[in-house]
Amino acid sequence: MGLNTNICKGGIFYLIGKYSNIVSRAETEMLLSYLLNCSRMDLYVRDFVENEALEKQYDSLIRRRLSGEPIQYITGSAEFMGLDFIVGKGIFIPRPETEILVNEAVIAGNRLDIKDNNLLDLCTGCGNIAISLARLMPCIEITAIDVSEHALKTAEKNAALHNVNNRIRFYKGDVTKRKLGCECIDKNPKFDIIVCNPPYIKEPELKGLQREVLFEPEISLNGGKDGLDFYRLIAEDAPAYLKKDGTLLMEIGFGQTKEVIDIFSSYNIFEIYRIVKDFAGIDRVIWYKGI
Repeated sequence: MGLNTNICKGGIFYLIGKYSNIVSRAETEMLLSYLLNCSRMDLYVRDFVENEALEKQYDSLIRRRLSGEPIQYITGSAEFMGLDFIVGKGIFIPRPETEILVNEAVIAGNRLDIKDNNLLDLCTGCGNIAISLARLMPCIEITAIDVSEHALKTAEKNAALHNVNNRIRFYKGDVTKRKLGCECIDKNPKFDIIVCNPPYIKEPELKGLQREVLFEPEISLNGGKDGLDFYRLIAEDAPAYLKKDGTLLMEIGFGQTKEVIDIFSSYNIFEIYRIVKDFAGIDRVIWYKGI
């Protein structure tokens, strides 16, 4: 989408400031950049002329944002690991803190020092984790699983967009039906690395989430009554799919460290390697080794 008209700087400045008391400047710039198919910097260095059609479209986007709709759904794009990913209604929006999970997976791959590592990405969503890893780890083979056909189609588009579609195999699988959803794969695979950013919000807390978050699919948020359902499933089923000395990396929610450790400790088949904090000092990624 884009209006390739030439519009005056004064007009653009007027639109940027029009809703400055209720919408952040960054978001107004993002919406105008989307409408004009240009960068945010271009808004200030190129000559644009305001017109009535543009203003009406802009006002419509602002109303959507004021209703709580995430700006990523409005523009159809979310940034992750410096890459743009296609997103939309029904797709979980990638979060910056999940970049820690990606970075740790790269470290795990380097630690294994195997050129033909294979990796499983559970609950892949729009494919942001799998695609980022495919670009960062050119020798790795990746299998990505999600229960949502809509998410998988979006992930396939993103993989093609970033030229890694020949490096990732996408499958429809349901982790809650056991076997990590891997019953969809013909063979009985073993993976060097398993990564997952599972749903981990406590079900009773869903209604109290920010209204922007409530636009996202509940299936990507709801971790059960205590937020730990997926960790229990992974702890029970991962050993069948993780190679000896393989690595299991998971994102965890605030205050869940002890509970997740207790779940995995009860199986006596995992060794905790380390816990990584995010920039707010919150435990964010837990790293297990198979033994």
